[in-house]
Amino acid sequence: MIFSPRFALRLRLHGGRRRRRPNPAAPVASSNSTSAASDVMAVVAVVGAHPAASVASASSIALPPSWQKLPAHVYKSPTLKLLIQARNGTSVVMAVVADAGANPAAPVASSSSTSAASVVVKAAGTPLHDPRLAAADPSSKWRSLPRRVVMQSALSRSTKTKQPRYDTFFNINDNLDESKQRLHDVNSSTLSDASFLSRLFFSFANPVMNTGNLRQLNFEDLWELKGELRSAAALKEFVEHFERHDKSISKAMAAAYGAEFLRWGLAMLFSTACGLFAPVVLNHVISAFSEVDLDINDLSMWLGVFFVSRFVDAILSTQMNYALELVALRLTVTLKTLLFHKAMRRSLRTKNDPAAVEMSNLLTSDVNNVLWAAFQVNKLWVIPIQIVVAVWMLYVVIGLAAFAGLAVIAVSILASYFLAKFSGAAFVNLMRSKDDRLSVIKEVFTAIQIVKLNAWEGEFTEKIRAVRTIELSAVQRFLYLGAVNITILWSSPLAVSTVSFAVYTITMGKVLTAAKVFTAIALFNMLRDPLRVLPTVIQMFIQAKISIDRFTDFLSLGEFNPTNVTRDDPVQPADVMMAIEDGAFGWTKETALLNHVNLTVKQGDLVVVHGSVGSGKSSLCSALLGEMNKLTGNVFVRGRVAYYSQETWIQNMTIRENILFGLPYDKEKYSRVIAACGLLPDLQQFPGGDATEIGQKGVNLSGGQKARVCLARACYSDADILLLDSPLAAVDAIVQSQIFGDCICNLLADKTVVLVTHSADIIASEAANVKVLVEGGKLMATRHDVALPRCSYTLRVSPRSAKDDASHDGESNTNKDKDAGRLIDDEEREEGRVSKEVFSNYFLSLGGVKVCIFLFAVQTLWQVFQIGSDLWLSHWTGQKNGSYNPDDTAYNVKVYAWLGAGTAIMVLVRTATVAVVGLQASRQLFDNMTVSLLRAPLRFFDANPIGRIMNRYGDDMSAVDFMISFAFQEFLGLIFFTACQLATAVYMINVMGALVIPLIWMYVKIANFYLAPSREISRLWK
Repeated sequence: MIFSPRFALRLRLHGGRRRRRPNPAAPVASSNSTSAASDVMAVVAVVGAHPAASVASASSIALPPSWQKLPAHVYKSPTLKLLIQARNGTSVVMAVVADAGANPAAPVASSSSTSAASVVVKAAGTPLHDPRLAAADPSSKWRSLPRRVVMQSALSRSTKTKQPRYDTFFNINDNLDESKQRLHDVNSSTLSDASFLSRLFFSFANPVMNTGNLRQLNFEDLWELKGELRSAAALKEFVEHFERHDKSISKAMAAAYGAEFLRWGLAMLFSTACGLFAPVVLNHVISAFSEVDLDINDLSMWLGVFFVSRFVDAILSTQMNYALELVALRLTVTLKTLLFHKAMRRSLRTKNDPAAVEMSNLLTSDVNNVLWAAFQVNKLWVIPIQIVVAVWMLYVVIGLAAFAGLAVIAVSILASYFLAKFSGAAFVNLMRSKDDRLSVIKEVFTAIQIVKLNAWEGEFTEKIRAVRTIELSAVQRFLYLGAVNITILWSSPLAVSTVSFAVYTITMGKVLTAAKVFTAIALFNMLRDPLRVLPTVIQMFIQAKISIDRFTDFLSLGEFNPTNVTRDDPVQPADVMMAIEDGAFGWTKETALLNHVNLTVKQGDLVVVHGSVGSGKSSLCSALLGEMNKLTGNVFVRGRVAYYSQETWIQNMTIRENILFGLPYDKEKYSRVIAACGLLPDLQQFPGGDATEIGQKGVNLSGGQKARVCLARACYSDADILLLDSPLAAVDAIVQSQIFGDCICNLLADKTVVLVTHSADIIASEAANVKVLVEGGKLMATRHDVALPRCSYTLRVSPRSAKDDASHDGESNTNKDKDAGRLIDDEEREEGRVSKEVFSNYFLSLGGVKVCIFLFAVQTLWQVFQIGSDLWLSHWTGQKNGSYNPDDTAYNVKVYAWLGAGTAIMVLVRTATVAVVGLQASRQLFDNMTVSLLRAPLRFFDANPIGRIMNRYGDDMSAVDFMISFAFQEFLGLIFFTACQLATAVYMINVMGALVIPLIWMYVKIANFYLAPSREISRLWK
């Protein structure tokens, strides 16, 4: 049963803030109060009720014996609404929202039936510990109800409780997976079953929008991704074209998404045609009003057609944007998945290449560049068509003078082209400097413990600041070029109109009429956006091309060759698990580190590999894994392989999650593994047991503990072959003996184990079937058959080993308070509106009140010049000369040109100022964040993984460098432009200007309705 939010169901912690003040005089509902359900809230909570009960109607509930003592009017109530099953420790709580007419004094459970239900009927407004309830129920059986769960349900049919905005449902420690899945199913079906009109007007999103205005949105409130939007399906679709087109990302994009781009490009073309219809209507309307006899029917027809064209334009543009966003989503998830797969296949040699592209930068900035380019792809060919059609319409209106404007357009496009080339070069330098900056930051915060223990915060602050200064110089050049480009974009329409009117009036000697002027102005305004957007789109595609080249460079890095290892060889005997025949291996194809290697490992063998430091033991493991280049010979491996690397690999997860590593939890198997690996004493010391979270690189574990966790992961994987590279080097001789006996010889008795070790006791052990000495790049293997099963052997520890190898493994290298069960803090998500402190801090970083006053003055002058040019045109066309006057015409052109020049200058000043103060704010915010992080205690870095910190320095810092300053500029421009346009319109239409007020009110309401869920979804996205 799905309940509407208007029922106002609330799950609250005991003692939490109540929504409504309780009424102490509220009477407790009696059994004869049949109408109480309309204005009283009641909760019937049953402890120990039937656990198999589910959401059902009153007539279909199979009552357990403990329910037989409930009054019939309770469980047979027609107002039964909801049955909720929640888990609280070992007991099961069943809450039934039932008839409020239940009698609290009813003897619903006898005192002798200890396992029977304990029932509470809680009337509306009655406190949980109200003495009247205790008096009404002498047995006080309700006190056994877990008090931290308080459930309230508004069942009133006459009144509605107003829900506050952004109200958050409190979470309880219950198993709500079933409810979440049900909600997902509802959302998915809502989207898939949406009607044509619902999809056309996006009304299927209204439930999510309504929820976002009531409370904070969570992932469970959103729809499940459709199949083609999931990473696996999107990758499969793209990779087919990627492989077919020689691994060219651009060609694969065209093949995979070209048809969709073309289809929606045609829709965009039709939408643009609808937009170009507005000047035609304007010309007819002005001409109609200038006629002596006004034809209302003709005017109404043109206005009706205009409304239909604008409506179709709005529908097509929104549908096109939605469809292209989905295509861009598929593309970006594909690129990220390709990067992940590449990272898993990269050869070890390329991982330490300093010239390699920083992967974190690819996942953030470069992916976003490709995303925006894919979203704007159709504008590359639609905008030129729009410009050509608009110029042709200008030719119809003002004749050959339109070609003079076309010449100005050509000059502006040429200037924007050269600026785009310079911006592209600046962007390449910018991305390189950003790679360097991220690399330094990652290096510093990865080794933050060393930095802080040596008090090197100041030195590394200066090092980070130095690379940041280089990056900011590249950002500055890029922003200044952008400021010049924006000035050209804003001034181009004014220059086009000035030159066109000058040629039309001075050169051609014609008189401008109101219809011609304002039709031409409308066309010039329609040229403004294409001329402003086209260079930006070109620059965006240049950036995307650079990012795609960076993707290509990364994806072309060397990989381990899958043919290095043969998995299926019918020639090999069935009992052979691993074999190398006359093999030669090296990290490069020119130099071989291992020569003439011959090795055969049979099923169940224990192979002990030993040798001096640097002799090639780890290289032998890499050769068996296929990570090392095979120069000659053959390598055969049968079955699944688990690898324990010489350097322990620990994730920021709990100990159990590190051991399971995605495999299902098997309690018996898990217990055997941790016991055999000697982890039980350590888990007993940790307050959280195996739920203790491990810090970055295992900072809260000792070396021996990290080694045993990694060994337990390999053992739990249940692989056929285990390659163990020095797993016992970090433990003392006693622990080594215990692990060798319990784990290697007992737990893994039936497994094939290759053990690399320096321990003389293990090398001398008789449990090994094969002993391999690695020396001088060659292997000397000796095999002997053991007389007894491997589990029959124990390791003899020599007194010297026990003395020399003692490492005090039980001691942790961190303070005891770091061994708390929960180490990694969840990243908190803000609720509701963005706080004023965020805006005020950024405002102060920009320069405060002085900068605001200066920008206000610049914006005011910009609008004065902008509106002044329009008013001057109105004055120009309103002159009743009736004949051509060269002096007046030249004067009018000069004034109009100077007003346009003033507009262009103000745009340049505004853009350059925003770039300067934006850089200042970016520098200050970056420095403050860096200093704060480097001065943070080590506990902060244990609780916040390095990936979270790098996200702040990566994508979020890019937003501060570029997006916020440009958004601030656009915000200022649009606010002033809209305000001045509205003021001008109100001034011109006098009393009719009052119609603007309801329009503004409607706009504000729609904006507020959209902003709340949009903000929450953006936070979920981040």
